[in-house]
Amino acid sequence: MSRILHDLGRVALVGIATFASQAAAQQLDVTGRIDTGVRLYHDDGLFAGQSGSGVHVFAGGELNATAPFGAGQVDLQFAGLLDETAGRSAFYVKKAHYTQTFDSWDILAGWNVENWGVADSRSILNVLNPSDQTDTLFNSGQMGTPMINANFNTGYGTVSAYLLLGFIQPNSSDGDSRQRAIFPTANDRAVYQEGNGRHADFALRFSNNYSMGSGSLDFAASYFNGTDRSPVGLPGCGTTFGVVTEAVCDAINDAVVAGYEAGIPAGGDPDDFFDLLDTVATDPIMAAASGIPVIGIVPYYQKIQHFGMSAVYATGDLQFRFEGAYRKPEGEDGNFAAVVGGDYTWANFAGGEGTLNLAMEYLWDDRDSRQPLAIFGNDIYVGANYALNDTRDTRFQFGGFYDLHSHAQLYQMSVSSRITDSVRAEFSAMHVVANGWNDPLSFIADDNFLEFKISTFF
Repeated sequence: MSRILHDLGRVALVGIATFASQAAAQQLDVTGRIDTGVRLYHDDGLFAGQSGSGVHVFAGGELNATAPFGAGQVDLQFAGLLDETAGRSAFYVKKAHYTQTFDSWDILAGWNVENWGVADSRSILNVLNPSDQTDTLFNSGQMGTPMINANFNTGYGTVSAYLLLGFIQPNSSDGDSRQRAIFPTANDRAVYQEGNGRHADFALRFSNNYSMGSGSLDFAASYFNGTDRSPVGLPGCGTTFGVVTEAVCDAINDAVVAGYEAGIPAGGDPDDFFDLLDTVATDPIMAAASGIPVIGIVPYYQKIQHFGMSAVYATGDLQFRFEGAYRKPEGEDGNFAAVVGGDYTWANFAGGEGTLNLAMEYLWDDRDSRQPLAIFGNDIYVGANYALNDTRDTRFQFGGFYDLHSHAQLYQMSVSSRITDSVRAEFSAMHVVANGWNDPLSFIADDNFLEFKISTFF
């Protein structure tokens, strides 16, 4: 069976390449965006290898292409960023697929991004795609996953089936990255619970829209079975140094993984760990520890089942939103996560032409210390979006998180406006408030920044 799935994956990928090459000779429609900008960090990086304060220049963008092919269409989308100083450089495929629509169903084959989230703050439902983790809390995007997806429109709603034919590791922060944990991630030493012979993953989803009272309800339920795109971070051997050869490094990591799979350490509340860390850790201690050679974070990818549900009820200018998920790792207890809240929109705000949207959500995640770290496990989110609706499409955006346990805070904001029809300017910022080491946000408390970016669209 695994051989058949492997062959199907190869056929799909070869087919995409053939479609793309032939589509290039037809009606190829190319659009994209080129970004150039500067990011100013207020403080030096706390951990070893991180850059100092000051201005960092970066460039990036996105390229999109579509073309008809036979009875269907080829879609391509690539994204990238170059910022070696701050360790944010990345390039990845978001879309490279062929789609075709039939009477009551459609099919997609190739790399694609599926966004199932409905929350304004953070989504807990997007389990098919890995994330770009090089700028974790500010501008992370989803990376494409090779898949075959069929959607069937029935009289009761849309049923979607997904066969995921390959696994793409998320781009994780390295030793140069400003947004990282105390030790860098050793991506090349990743371990999979299923071993090297991982089989294909699959997912199912049902969605529909219902009229209810004076409004409408968008409802969706999903199921995923496969390798988790978010790894558990195990402390282990990241690099060789001195007497720690490759053989020794591998032996250390084998022992760490064996201990983890045997149930060591036992699951516990992550808040207890950070409360303990807060009593013993200081910035100088953490900075010195980060410079210890050899130690790194070994990504461990679990086999999981993930049950998800989303609901959005809209009536007039008011929306209520819910995302819920039950995540069950193989051989372990499951955990629950949810995002609940809503927003209200004021058109012609304060008598003007602008539109103001205010959102509030509560984020909960009860996973234990044996699971991928939940940064927002007991938080309140408040967001505001204000569009002037002027000829320059000027927008103001703000989002803030407050942790009800540790009292840590994260603020993000941006102001953007068109300079010309094809050029847009944006000013943005991120600020973290973390008093002590009792919250995961403490690891990036010295990484506050201001950013100015010019985007040219074509």
